[in-house]
Amino acid sequence: MRAPRWFLWLVCAAIVLWGLYAGRAYLVPIAIALVLYSLLAALIDWITRVKLGPLSIPRPIASLIGLVIIAYGLFLMVSVMSSQVEAVIAASPRYIERIQGLLSEAAEFFDRDIAEDLQRALADLNLTARIPSLVGSAGATVTTISLIVLYMGFMFIERGVFQKKLGRLFSDREDAERVEGVILSISDNVQRYFTIKLFVSALTGLTSYVILKSLGLDFAETWALLTVLLNFIPNIGSVIATILPAIVALVQFDTLAPFLIIAIGVSAIQFTIGSFVEPALLGRQLNLSPLVIILSLTFWAFVWGIIGMFLSVPIMVIVLIVCSHIPAWRPVAILLSRDGRLPVNDEPGRD
Repeated sequence: MRAPRWFLWLVCAAIVLWGLYAGRAYLVPIAIALVLYSLLAALIDWITRVKLGPLSIPRPIASLIGLVIIAYGLFLMVSVMSSQVEAVIAASPRYIERIQGLLSEAAEFFDRDIAEDLQRALADLNLTARIPSLVGSAGATVTTISLIVLYMGFMFIERGVFQKKLGRLFSDREDAERVEGVILSISDNVQRYFTIKLFVSALTGLTSYVILKSLGLDFAETWALLTVLLNFIPNIGSVIATILPAIVALVQFDTLAPFLIIAIGVSAIQFTIGSFVEPALLGRQLNLSPLVIILSLTFWAFVWGIIGMFLSVPIMVIVLIVCSHIPAWRPVAILLSRDGRLPVNDEPGRD
């Protein structure tokens, strides 16, 4: 007796899910390398379009400039984070003392046993003892970064011959052109998404940094950098980027004014840029249903953790584009979209 088709699809989905989860140690660096490769390719294409009088910048020189810019950006990010580690360790006793004072005040209104348990937990907290584990994590991070750089190098090597291999893969020229069109559409949409998202996140982080620094908040550079990174996580990232510095302000300062200024000011920045600037720049390129974005965020957070949350939206954009080009899967693409309009022509008979 032949198994029902739905059962076969269910088995295939379970196998794919298991493969994504079990192979995350190998797949996550590849996914990050693809993202950085897309950003670097977009940057190189932009540099080649820059005119120096009648001359344009050759692609090899543009590639070198792009690599330098990306490398400097990563170096700057690592430098900011590493420079703040010592400051965090040095300030931790002051913060723990301040939190213990707040808990003592809170014990008058809440359960005293809970407040005392929290005070004991804070007293046992020793950041210095955790340095060896942090160093070990840093070593693993360096290894992962080396793998990502290696993958990116091979991707650039393959870029020149990929089109030739694609033409030889299909005997029918129309099939090859159709597949090439799908790949180009995916590449263009992912590059556009990450380029605009990086600009919007950097703008959000910079404006938030102005508020945090002007108030004298500790580790303002770290919170600004985290704002840039967290804004790549749909919906909840901006909330976390607002809550964290607000909590630090609540502990650092003796009055509520800095806490309220940060909470209201950063929230206003997040709302204005996220609701007006970003949609104006993205336009219809990101035509995903909000429900699909939330479900994708939850799914990829379970499969790949934090990195999965960063990549959830571009992965769903890829799924939407692929489904929209395959007639049998077009209903799935319509369900994934915000308004039913797809990134390909919807005329009958067209793929």
